[in-house]
Amino acid sequence: MKFIVVDDSKTFREGIKFYLENMLGHEVIKMVGDGLEFLELKNKCDADIIIMDIEMPHLNGIETVKKSMWDNQYLKFIAVTNYTDKAYLNELIEAGFKSCVFKANIHDELQDAINSVKNNKLFFPKGINLQNGHS
Repeated sequence: MKFIVVDDSKTFREGIKFYLENMLGHEVIKMVGDGLEFLELKNKCDADIIIMDIEMPHLNGIETVKKSMWDNQYLKFIAVTNYTDKAYLNELIEAGFKSCVFKANIHDELQDAINSVKNNKLFFPKGINLQNGHS
């Protein structure tokens, strides 16, 4: 499968690329550092799945996914985050994410998330907050 990785941490992008390619046998076709850079990509639709950080400067992952879904509702996004207290299930699903993996659990749960998304199923970690209180 082909992936695009969107995260403001270069270290995370490189680590997840290594994991996806060398441990799981997938291909990372592009890595970008923020949502604005992702929106400018011409080859978004070439990716089977896009792994998107939620908390990024300039344009966060939730707003990036919302804008992306206007152009192509067939894109498949997996949210990744360090901030378990800022990840809200309802907000992620409404934005268009099909899955979420906490970065602390990425090696344990990413393959399950990928398989679920590939099979048009949702995958969210146990213990994720249901809503943010603003809803």
